[in-house]
Amino acid sequence: MSILDWTTLRQVAGQGYGDGIVCLATIAVVERSNRTEVIAPLEDEEAGRAAKLLIDGALFRLQMFVVRAFGIVRKDDRHLRAAIEFLERPGRLDEERWPERRADLEEAIRLFKQVASDPALDRLKHLRDKQLAHFSEMKPQFPLPTYDDLFGVTRKTAEVWEKLSFGAGTVLIKLDHQIDAYRESAEAFWGKWDGGALCR
Repeated sequence: MSILDWTTLRQVAGQGYGDGIVCLATIAVVERSNRTEVIAPLEDEEAGRAAKLLIDGALFRLQMFVVRAFGIVRKDDRHLRAAIEFLERPGRLDEERWPERRADLEEAIRLFKQVASDPALDRLKHLRDKQLAHFSEMKPQFPLPTYDDLFGVTRKTAEVWEKLSFGAGTVLIKLDHQIDAYRESAEAFWGKWDGGALCR
């Protein structure tokens, strides 16, 4: 048991909402880079290796953020599972007097269980445990996750963070609206490579 009161729950919800912005923004930036019109000029200018390092670093961070949200709850943990376990205690949701917020919290619990049971999350966690946070032999029963696994689990997790934030009353703006500025920035960053030559 690591979250003991609603004040802490609201802090965790706010942090999760921020994590959701970072994660969805990372997907937007990485997806914008993945075009032939960008990749070919990068390679022509011998900048492809640097771009790949930056993208790999972004994906590493994305994977760590998403998988840690589902970690086993230990003392002082402040991740998504800790928040859900707080909400699942008997009578806890009855303490929320606003029906709309209670409905959002119930939906956060439902969505969390859905993502937590997704085999794609198991693949991501195994990769994190064996190749990213540590370095050890991969088990053959866990195939390597795909980009679709990572991006799909991330988007679903962001939905949980969003509903948790709405239910906790921390931030009431849909996450997707927060990503527009990052999409514009990704367009400005990678768009300079479109068309086959670096704009000088």
